[in-house]
Amino acid sequence: MTDLEKIEDLHPELKFWHIYVDNPHYHGSIDGNDVYINAYQPNIDWLITALHETAHFENDVGDFSNGRNMQTMIAEKWANYEAKKVFKKMFG
Repeated sequence: MTDLEKIEDLHPELKFWHIYVDNPHYHGSIDGNDVYINAYQPNIDWLITALHETAHFENDVGDFSNGRNMQTMIAEKWANYEAKKVFKKMFG
């Protein structure tokens, strides 16, 4: 089982997709139960992005596409914190 599959097993209700976005700033996103991960990013980024998006799934409600909105900034910071915490717990 790959590391990404371990994360997928934590959330069987989500579907994880690799997509190709030629933008170094795009790592991934979540839309409903679909998690999109940029395949152009390094493998370790896939894991952190998957955990980041699952944190949004578990904790956030609403549209966070406006990166300048205060609620979006708070949600992104929280998702980053959760992703790093769970990554460290799962993979050391």
